[in-house]
Amino acid sequence: MADIAERTLTPAGGLGPDDQAPMSALAGSLGSPPARRLRQPSWLDLRLVLGVLLVLISIVLGARIVAAADSSTRVWAVRGDLAAGTTLTDDDVRVVRVRLFDDADRYLSSSASPAGRTISRSLGAGELLPRAALASQPSGRLVTLPVPVGHAPDSLHRGQRIDVYATSKTTGTGSPGRTDRILTGLPVQGVRAPRAGLSGGSTDYAVLILVPPDDVSAVIAALRTDVIDVTVVTGAS
Repeated sequence: MADIAERTLTPAGGLGPDDQAPMSALAGSLGSPPARRLRQPSWLDLRLVLGVLLVLISIVLGARIVAAADSSTRVWAVRGDLAAGTTLTDDDVRVVRVRLFDDADRYLSSSASPAGRTISRSLGAGELLPRAALASQPSGRLVTLPVPVGHAPDSLHRGQRIDVYATSKTTGTGSPGRTDRILTGLPVQGVRAPRAGLSGGSTDYAVLILVPPDDVSAVIAALRTDVIDVTVVTGAS
């Protein structure tokens, strides 16, 4: 009777004490798994290391390919037309980058300056400077010719070849003097135009040339007594 009374006191449809224990065990077995914490990436991660290595290898290979494709060489080129016998200065040349392949040794590299060297043949503006065209400065004396305005072309400039004429000054009777060509085909090493102004100045061109040793005395004598004329030689090598 007591057992019947205990069961009667249990709510309808509910579980008795003997039935609740198995359900608690089942609920524990079906509970959520413990949460996993996110880990920070490690610099020693193998995938990260391989990726960095691949990027570095690509950069190195790309740089080597570009360097191999750029086979250009830096050499000298002349800025303007220069006659044979012109002694080069830094202003006469400029550095250019060109592809010469097997002919690179024929031209002067930009690592060596050609200033002070003399060219043995005429060179055109923009032409590369060949080694074979360079020579030591020839013997002679640098002489400045005073040339009056009107006795030289207005376009006279460094690097041209000129003939030099000497005309004896007018005699007392007014008869014209004699004209002789005293120098032939010499390169102009420099030109200074006349400088006139209120403060005074030269009214002559100052033409710098390298005179051969055997002609120096005759040229100096002509400068003292004669009027100097200059003509430009065209088509000369």
